[in-house]
Amino acid sequence: MTDNLIKKFKKALGLENEIISVSFVKKLPILHRHYRDTACTALARALLKREKVFFGNQAFGQLCSGAKYFFKTESISDDKACSVYVKDEQVFAKQKVCQDFLKSLPKFPADLQNRFITIEPLLAKSKPSVVVMLVNPAQASRILGLLNYRVYRPIVILPNQPSCIAIFAPLATGQPHCNFIDYYDRYYQGKIKGQKIWPEEKMLISLTAKDFREVLNNLAKSPHGTFRPTLKPQKVDPI
Repeated sequence: MTDNLIKKFKKALGLENEIISVSFVKKLPILHRHYRDTACTALARALLKREKVFFGNQAFGQLCSGAKYFFKTESISDDKACSVYVKDEQVFAKQKVCQDFLKSLPKFPADLQNRFITIEPLLAKSKPSVVVMLVNPAQASRILGLLNYRVYRPIVILPNQPSCIAIFAPLATGQPHCNFIDYYDRYYQGKIKGQKIWPEEKMLISLTAKDFREVLNNLAKSPHGTFRPTLKPQKVDPI
């Protein structure tokens, strides 16, 4: 992976925002800038503003209750989490539906629970565990097409997923993660000084570093990248 290849990939797919590297580390730099963020706004800050964001002990304390549950920074039971989803948010009609939802979600890997998190723009010298991209549906389709060039894998998309799990989901499942950006993260947590920070037409794709390298390696080989097929389109009437 080179900076030039990353640049070619962004240009070929028309990616407007930064590609993000997520890494889980034992220590943070002694000197680092601290933002008042929760997990979803930290992702937005890195993707949209090209900022480097760190999650250490101070930042973990600022996580919303949902992120604290999903990242296991506090001991929150499934029943308590569902109480928020059902009673406070009304995302689900009853506890049973919420319990089924929680069972379906990727779980934060146990070996990462004592690590700090670094979220930063991706460079060739980066050592990401996960790569996150903010894309439109057409770009998402091309990325998944590039990934499936040599080996075909079905992609599972789950409704109602919290945005923050894009940070770790590929590590938990070994699969690409497609995330539509949760309603609360878009319209409530993601509304700052009256302005929505997430573009309405965008979603998140997160991949393991290995899968992202596969996408880059297939860029010139696949029509989802820069290869031009010899098949000619049929002539049709104007639409």
